[in-house]
Amino acid sequence: AELRRLNRGEHRVIYISNKGVKVTVRQTGKFSEDDYVVGLIKKDEKEFHPTYIRLLFDLYIKRESNEENSKKLFGVLEEIYDGKGPELHIQELRKINFPMQLDEAEVNCHVAQLLMIEQDFNFGPGAPKRSKLDPPREYLMRFIRWIAAGDTQIDRIIFAAAGRKYPAPRKYSTPIRYE
Repeated sequence: AELRRLNRGEHRVIYISNKGVKVTVRQTGKFSEDDYVVGLIKKDEKEFHPTYIRLLFDLYIKRESNEENSKKLFGVLEEIYDGKGPELHIQELRKINFPMQLDEAEVNCHVAQLLMIEQDFNFGPGAPKRSKLDPPREYLMRFIRWIAAGDTQIDRIIFAAAGRKYPAPRKYSTPIRYE
Protein backbone atom coordinates (compact mmCIF):
# COMPACT_ATOMS: atom_id res chain seq x y z
CA ALA A 1 0.00 0.00 0.00
CA GLU A 2 2.87 2.37 0.82
CA LEU A 3 4.34 1.87 -2.65
CA ARG A 4 1.02 2.76 -4.31
CA ARG A 5 1.08 6.14 -2.58
CA LEU A 6 4.38 7.28 -4.08
CA ASN A 7 4.16 10.51 -6.05
CA ARG A 8 5.59 10.73 -9.58
CA GLY A 9 9.38 10.90 -9.29
CA GLU A 10 9.38 10.30 -5.53
CA HIS A 11 12.48 8.50 -4.27
CA ARG A 12 12.41 6.53 -1.04
CA VAL A 13 14.86 4.36 0.91
CA ILE A 14 13.03 1.12 1.72
CA TYR A 15 15.77 -0.72 3.58
CA ILE A 16 19.36 -0.32 4.76
CA SER A 17 21.35 -3.54 5.13
CA ASN A 18 23.76 -4.46 7.89
CA LYS A 19 26.61 -3.40 5.57
CA GLY A 20 24.98 -0.08 4.70
CA VAL A 21 23.53 -0.99 1.30
CA LYS A 22 20.39 1.06 0.68
CA VAL A 23 17.49 -0.51 -1.19
CA THR A 24 15.44 2.25 -2.80
CA VAL A 25 12.47 2.86 -5.06
CA ARG A 26 11.64 5.76 -7.36
CA GLN A 27 8.16 6.13 -8.77
CA THR A 28 8.23 6.29 -12.58
CA GLY A 29 4.69 5.57 -13.76
CA LYS A 30 6.29 3.96 -16.83
CA PHE A 31 4.25 0.76 -17.29
CA SER A 32 1.38 1.62 -14.94
CA GLU A 33 0.53 4.59 -12.74
CA ASP A 34 2.06 2.72 -9.76
CA ASP A 35 5.27 1.64 -11.52
CA TYR A 36 8.60 2.25 -9.86
CA VAL A 37 12.24 1.36 -10.35
CA VAL A 38 14.25 -0.45 -7.69
CA GLY A 39 17.65 0.96 -6.79
CA LEU A 40 20.71 0.01 -4.77
CA ILE A 41 23.18 2.41 -3.24
CA LYS A 42 26.36 0.75 -2.05
CA LYS A 43 28.79 2.55 0.21
CA ASP A 44 30.70 5.25 -1.67
CA GLU A 45 28.97 4.35 -4.97
CA LYS A 46 26.27 5.94 -7.08
CA GLU A 47 22.80 4.47 -7.12
CA PHE A 48 22.16 1.86 -9.79
CA HIS A 49 19.08 -0.10 -10.78
CA PRO A 50 19.49 -3.86 -10.40
CA THR A 51 17.47 -6.01 -12.75
CA TYR A 52 15.93 -9.37 -12.01
CA ILE A 53 18.75 -10.82 -14.14
CA ARG A 54 21.26 -9.59 -11.54
CA LEU A 55 19.11 -11.11 -8.80
CA LEU A 56 18.94 -14.47 -10.59
CA PHE A 57 22.69 -14.53 -11.24
CA ASP A 58 23.41 -13.67 -7.60
CA LEU A 59 21.09 -16.43 -6.39
CA TYR A 60 22.84 -18.84 -8.74
CA ILE A 61 26.34 -18.06 -7.45
CA LYS A 62 25.07 -18.28 -3.90
CA ARG A 63 23.64 -21.74 -4.62
CA GLU A 64 26.89 -22.80 -6.24
CA SER A 65 29.06 -21.51 -3.39
CA ASN A 66 26.95 -22.80 -0.48
CA GLU A 67 24.11 -25.08 -1.50
CA GLU A 68 22.97 -25.83 2.04
CA ASN A 69 22.62 -22.19 3.04
CA SER A 70 21.03 -21.33 -0.28
CA LYS A 71 18.13 -23.59 0.70
CA LYS A 72 17.45 -21.28 3.65
CA LEU A 73 17.51 -18.27 1.34
CA PHE A 74 15.20 -19.91 -1.20
CA GLY A 75 12.84 -20.82 1.65
CA VAL A 76 12.65 -17.16 2.68
CA LEU A 77 12.01 -16.18 -0.96
CA GLU A 78 9.07 -18.63 -1.02
CA GLU A 79 7.63 -16.87 2.03
CA ILE A 80 8.11 -13.49 0.33
CA TYR A 81 6.27 -14.83 -2.72
CA ASP A 82 3.45 -15.81 -0.36
CA GLY A 83 3.24 -12.23 0.90
CA LYS A 84 5.39 -12.27 4.02
CA GLY A 85 8.00 -9.56 4.49
CA PRO A 86 11.75 -10.21 4.49
CA GLU A 87 12.08 -8.35 7.79
CA LEU A 88 10.81 -11.51 9.53
CA HIS A 89 14.09 -13.25 8.62
CA ILE A 90 16.72 -10.49 8.79
CA GLN A 91 18.66 -11.94 11.73
CA GLU A 92 18.66 -15.41 10.15
CA LEU A 93 19.72 -14.02 6.76
CA ARG A 94 22.60 -12.08 8.30
CA LYS A 95 24.05 -15.31 9.70
CA ILE A 96 24.18 -17.03 6.31
CA ASN A 97 27.62 -17.07 4.70
CA PHE A 98 28.08 -17.20 0.95
CA PRO A 99 31.69 -17.29 -0.28
CA MET A 100 30.49 -15.86 -3.62
CA GLN A 101 27.87 -13.16 -3.88
CA LEU A 102 27.05 -9.83 -5.46
CA ASP A 103 24.76 -8.64 -2.67
CA GLU A 104 23.90 -9.73 0.85
CA ALA A 105 21.06 -12.26 1.21
CA GLU A 106 18.95 -9.68 3.06
CA VAL A 107 19.36 -7.30 0.10
CA ASN A 108 18.37 -10.08 -2.33
CA CYS A 109 15.18 -10.63 -0.36
CA HIS A 110 14.19 -6.97 -0.32
CA VAL A 111 14.97 -6.56 -4.02
CA ALA A 112 13.01 -9.73 -4.86
CA GLN A 113 10.02 -8.52 -2.84
CA LEU A 114 10.04 -5.14 -4.58
CA LEU A 115 10.38 -6.72 -8.03
CA MET A 116 7.47 -9.07 -7.27
CA ILE A 117 5.27 -6.20 -6.10
CA GLU A 118 6.24 -4.22 -9.19
CA GLN A 119 5.12 -7.13 -11.40
CA ASP A 120 1.79 -7.28 -9.57
CA PHE A 121 1.30 -3.51 -10.05
CA ASN A 122 2.28 -3.52 -13.72
CA PHE A 123 0.62 -6.72 -14.89
CA GLY A 124 -2.18 -7.37 -12.37
CA PRO A 125 -5.87 -6.41 -12.29
CA GLY A 126 -6.43 -2.89 -13.60
CA ALA A 127 -3.00 -2.67 -15.25
CA PRO A 128 -2.77 -1.68 -18.92
CA LYS A 129 -1.18 -5.03 -19.80
CA ARG A 130 -2.29 -8.19 -18.01
CA SER A 131 -0.05 -11.14 -17.22
CA LYS A 132 -1.05 -14.65 -18.22
CA LEU A 133 0.22 -15.72 -14.80
CA ASP A 134 -1.82 -15.27 -11.64
CA PRO A 135 -0.42 -13.67 -9.63
CA PRO A 136 1.93 -11.81 -11.99
CA ARG A 137 4.76 -12.20 -9.44
CA GLU A 138 4.84 -15.88 -10.43
CA TYR A 139 6.86 -14.87 -13.51
CA LEU A 140 9.88 -13.94 -11.37
CA MET A 141 9.28 -16.69 -8.83
CA ARG A 142 9.38 -19.41 -11.48
CA PHE A 143 12.86 -18.24 -12.48
CA ILE A 144 13.95 -18.16 -8.83
CA ARG A 145 12.71 -21.74 -8.39
CA TRP A 146 14.48 -22.78 -11.59
CA ILE A 147 17.74 -21.47 -10.10
CA ALA A 148 16.95 -23.20 -6.77
CA ALA A 149 16.34 -26.55 -8.48
CA GLY A 150 19.90 -26.60 -9.81
CA ASP A 151 18.93 -28.77 -12.76
CA THR A 152 19.78 -26.36 -15.60
CA GLN A 153 22.84 -24.36 -16.63
CA ILE A 154 22.71 -20.68 -15.74
CA ASP A 155 23.16 -19.72 -19.42
CA ARG A 156 19.81 -21.23 -20.38
CA ILE A 157 17.99 -19.66 -17.44
CA ILE A 158 19.42 -16.18 -18.05
CA PHE A 159 18.79 -16.44 -21.80
CA ALA A 160 15.15 -17.33 -21.13
CA ALA A 161 14.75 -14.60 -18.51
CA ALA A 162 16.42 -11.91 -20.62
CA GLY A 163 14.32 -12.76 -23.66
CA ARG A 164 11.11 -12.06 -21.71
CA LYS A 165 9.15 -13.93 -24.33
CA TYR A 166 8.02 -16.72 -22.04
CA PRO A 167 8.12 -17.62 -18.36
CA ALA A 168 10.26 -20.32 -16.82
CA PRO A 169 8.85 -23.84 -17.28
CA ARG A 170 5.44 -24.52 -15.74
CA LYS A 171 6.92 -27.12 -13.37
CA TYR A 172 8.40 -24.21 -11.39
CA SER A 173 4.96 -22.78 -10.64
CA THR A 174 4.88 -24.88 -7.46
CA PRO A 175 7.14 -24.22 -4.46
CA ILE A 176 10.32 -26.18 -3.97
CA ARG A 177 10.21 -27.71 -0.51
CA TYR A 178 13.34 -28.85 1.24
CA GLU A 179 13.26 -31.69 3.78
